[in-house]
Amino acid sequence: MSDRPHGYARYRLDGCRCYPCAIARSQYDENRTKAITAGTWQPWADAEPVRVHVRTLQSCHMGLRTIAARANVNRKRLQALLVGRPERGTGPQEKVRPEFAVAVLAVEPTMENLAPSTLINSAGTRRRLHALVAAGWPQGQLAIRLDMTPGNFAMMIGCEHVLVRRALAVQALYNKLWRADPLEHGVGNQAYSRARNHAAARGWSPVGAWDDDTIDDPATEPWSPDVQRMSRNELATARREEVEHLDGCGLSEHEIADRLDVAYTTVRNIVLELRSGTRRDRTPPPAQSTKPKVARQPAQCGTRSGYQRHVRLKEPIDAACRQANTDADNRLRRTGSTKAAA
Repeated sequence: MSDRPHGYARYRLDGCRCYPCAIARSQYDENRTKAITAGTWQPWADAEPVRVHVRTLQSCHMGLRTIAARANVNRKRLQALLVGRPERGTGPQEKVRPEFAVAVLAVEPTMENLAPSTLINSAGTRRRLHALVAAGWPQGQLAIRLDMTPGNFAMMIGCEHVLVRRALAVQALYNKLWRADPLEHGVGNQAYSRARNHAAARGWSPVGAWDDDTIDDPATEPWSPDVQRMSRNELATARREEVEHLDGCGLSEHEIADRLDVAYTTVRNIVLELRSGTRRDRTPPPAQSTKPKVARQPAQCGTRSGYQRHVRLKEPIDAACRQANTDADNRLRRTGSTKAAA
């Protein structure tokens, strides 16, 4: 007897007439009759789109065993779809059951569906680790949480490819730590500052520079506000939206200020405005009228100021200026002032 499970297939192919197989055959016939009556009977589907999808999954380093496990179908059915059944003398299938097509087409080449030992691009892994270091997490602690040695961690953060199981571990760690404060989880002040300075010196993008749907795409660039092209009002509006979003996510005011690299008082004022529903008046005060400046007249010759101007500009000193300077010195010794009596 076949090791095929009891059901409709075993009733038809193996001739089993046990009670479960007979019930399965009866239910199949009943459903078939109802579908034919309703005009919805479609026992077969085109196999070509399914075959193309399987080839695409194989190009993404997914084997037939993995595809069959994710679709919950027999691997031999995938082989029959691709190359046929040589032992039976049949070629690739031209028609497949709709249930089989739906199950296979639902399998996507995501990291969760790839084999753990598959090599993939490490862009997303490196970006997540860079962001955690920029948030103040030392690389040594990240290595411990990933159950890696510091040497292997440093090698992974600089490689172009990484194993799927390691990428999934980094993704889970990032989802756990991106909102956590390192200082509240055993990281010292010195290690915290060293990690942030290390990331800043290398230009590593912080948490929030990537969207969840683009962080694994090597072709995308990190988001950064173009401060040079934003006016003061536009920058204030963007900062207000960021503070409102992070405040809605449950972050404290100190955490928001640290994430956005702005002053705590700025965040505090924005949060108070959001909760009170009122906004401060930021209209600039009117410009004050100022008196026009009068051009300063150069010092005239025959005065002590004229003598000093000649000395400063390294000009020849005339006799009148020299005499005026001598008279001023004499008055200073006699009266304590260089000015002549009125």
